[in-house]
Amino acid sequence: MNKIRFILGEDKHVKLLVRSPNDEPFTILTASYELARYTDIVVQGECDINEHYLDCKIAPKEKGTHILEVTYTVADSIRKARIEVEVV
Repeated sequence: MNKIRFILGEDKHVKLLVRSPNDEPFTILTASYELARYTDIVVQGECDINEHYLDCKIAPKEKGTHILEVTYTVADSIRKARIEVEVV
């Protein structure tokens, strides 16, 4: 799992590049995100889609470890990516 670090009070964009394993062309149809601490969802929303990049802007409100889960749809597949967010 990838990991990113925030300093409490920061409000930043998190961008993910989605790539095809065989360099086949594809289109991301929808994308959303959830930021959770333990089992509680802190914030959720829609990602901006720019070709193969997914962009979400988050501002964690508490120190500690959070999980950012991005869910996106390509053709008839639903895929997910998780990133550990450490807030210091």
